[in-house]
Amino acid sequence: MYTEREMTLDALEIAKTGAVMFTQAATETSNPQLRQALLQMRAQCEQTQQRISEYAQQRMFYMPAPPAPAQDVQTVARFLNQSVDPASITSENKFL
Repeated sequence: MYTEREMTLDALEIAKTGAVMFTQAATETSNPQLRQALLQMRAQCEQTQQRISEYAQQRMFYMPAPPAPAQDVQTVARFLNQSVDPASITSENKFL
């Protein structure tokens, strides 16, 4: 018999996996309407994951990682913004 904790954490994992799968599917489709539908489904998974996470935290079933220091977040954000800047992709470094 499953405990409430096990069921909650399984549901949390299912919601997380759903969000990842919908994201992957959205990036692989060339149909704009399908991409939009998949992104909407991903958003629903993210909302569900957030609600389950809050429920699990209230019952002490789940404890997320502590927040990163603001300086670390800014450093990573700057790096990612530079890495994904479409203007920085030239014919010499285009990977697709």
